[in-house]
Amino acid sequence: MKYTLTFLLLLISVSIAKSDDRIERDQHAREKFWDLNFFSEGRGMTISPGLVRVLEKFYGLNEDKDIADEKYGFRKKIAERRWGIAFERDSIAGFSNEKYGDVEVGVMGCVVCHGGKVAGQYYIGAGNKSIDVWRLAKDVNRVEKIWKKLKPQREKSVEYKVSEDSAISFSSYLSQKRFKNLSQGLVPVAYIRGWFYKVHGEEVPELNSLGQVKVPALWGYGEKLKAGQFCDGFGDASELGWAVAVELAAGQKHEVVRKYYQDVVAAEELLADFLPPKYPFFIDRELAKSGEKVFNNTCAGCHGTYEKDSNGHPIFKIPKFIPWSVVRTDRDRLLGNTEAFIAQVRKSPLNDLIKVNNYGPGYFAPRLEGVWARFPYLHNASVPSVWDLLKSPENRPSVFGLRDIGERERFSEIRLGLVEHSRRETDHLKSLATRGARHVYDTTRLGHSNQGHNFYTNLQDDIKLSLIEYLKTL
Repeated sequence: MKYTLTFLLLLISVSIAKSDDRIERDQHAREKFWDLNFFSEGRGMTISPGLVRVLEKFYGLNEDKDIADEKYGFRKKIAERRWGIAFERDSIAGFSNEKYGDVEVGVMGCVVCHGGKVAGQYYIGAGNKSIDVWRLAKDVNRVEKIWKKLKPQREKSVEYKVSEDSAISFSSYLSQKRFKNLSQGLVPVAYIRGWFYKVHGEEVPELNSLGQVKVPALWGYGEKLKAGQFCDGFGDASELGWAVAVELAAGQKHEVVRKYYQDVVAAEELLADFLPPKYPFFIDRELAKSGEKVFNNTCAGCHGTYEKDSNGHPIFKIPKFIPWSVVRTDRDRLLGNTEAFIAQVRKSPLNDLIKVNNYGPGYFAPRLEGVWARFPYLHNASVPSVWDLLKSPENRPSVFGLRDIGERERFSEIRLGLVEHSRRETDHLKSLATRGARHVYDTTRLGHSNQGHNFYTNLQDDIKLSLIEYLKTL
């Protein structure tokens, strides 16, 4: 009896250890990711020396919370709404000061985009639903140029000048109108494509695609890499040079990328440990069981089936590539993958690290772990909820608001995504959209179409609700 009890305790301790192992790895990965950036030798996604300190002071960070809320709370709100940046842990998420010679350089790290609020809770590794890279770049560029004039040139060291010039060049390039994302929450890959011309000293041509996409969530990324990078499979992940494509577009030298390439590999490996956030609200388990059967008979053909380990953690799998002729979602992203651009990639000085796949036009059907947190849906964030995605395209919302998109009051447990607007609210949003409001998603804009993915839209409402309930468990 004593031996049996000891054996049972051993099994329990092993089970706990297994559970703690993945949870601890997830927590470790997120903490490392919080501080992750690829700033090196004065270049990268930089802001002029000292400027982040000014921003922190302006927004009242690291001060007494009550005083900060009273004096600066409205400024934080403006920044969150205008730029889509998040404030977390009493700091501007993803912004840091890094030493370079005798100066401190402002650096934007990975969580600027790959971290954000969902239903009122901040998650590292979630895509930032509010980021407005063009407006941020444009505003920062103005401040950069003013800041440059405040300190006499004779007082600036070589390191100061290198980082200052890099910062101004980055913000100037990203704020060009031809790289302008048309709504908050979307990131245009056109400015990354431009590097492949700039590196050869060639004029960046008028690109025929903005390639706007939402920022993806990072859990399950380790298995995703085995199929390819990006939602369209364009990036060959046998090497990981695409991971620093933004840094290159920001002005980092390709020779420097080679020096820290192993750090890139280590960072990509880190992402394999991310776990999806669990659905934080009530789940009707009986209804979810019914929904699982519906899912396996409908959605599983593209999105796969789902298993969990003995501790209830998801077993990630490789997603399935779906030709565009099947899914028929917005094509703007695909239009940039021209033979001319592929030729530019293949002749780049990093062509051994940055490679392309040849899947043809189409998109991966994403794995759905943590799907509750990944609204708005489709690669271009054009559908506000799963409920809307289960409607035929012509019945989906043509506009919806992006303001405070990550707050609890914007989240609908029934629809699994954004709450539905009233008719009056919708009319107001349409009026704002015609004036180019960036906090309104307008599906008539370039790259914003909500067409396609026209699957199983004729299911009865009660069946759809059971399906949604199942998705909460993934």
